[in-house]
Amino acid sequence: MKAYRKKSALLRWAFRFGVAFVVLVIGLGAALLVLAPHSNVFQNLLPLIALCILWLFMLWVSPYLSARSQFRGSPAAKAPTTLETTESGLHFHSQVIDSKLAWPAFAGSVEEKKVFAVFTNPKIFIPIPKRAFSSDQLIAFRDMLRDNIRL
Repeated sequence: MKAYRKKSALLRWAFRFGVAFVVLVIGLGAALLVLAPHSNVFQNLLPLIALCILWLFMLWVSPYLSARSQFRGSPAAKAPTTLETTESGLHFHSQVIDSKLAWPAFAGSVEEKKVFAVFTNPKIFIPIPKRAFSSDQLIAFRDMLRDNIRL
């Protein structure tokens, strides 16, 4: 989910603008609390400040909660899965999955700190953890994504 937020320049800027706005509102609220704690302005802004704090909390916590919920509810996610990369596409295999996807099936990819997100649809992606790769495999996989997934 964090990788999806970085998928396009528009999403990256919308995210940055939202965070800047929320930090500004929280900072304004903190300044008003220090300077005039009994002011009507602070009391009127209190619901907005609380909403902004909640939004920031959800922004950083919701991806982890969502991933944990999806992982716990999916037997396929718990099974060890192997990935074979070929010139024709990706092949995922486990006890419960045997799936081959050709390169034209992918709409895009994003690289995050710990994971690659390979999109089969603008909002549906397959996470591929980087910890599964050696350093040479990581470089080769990154090059394969760049060469085969047209954005």
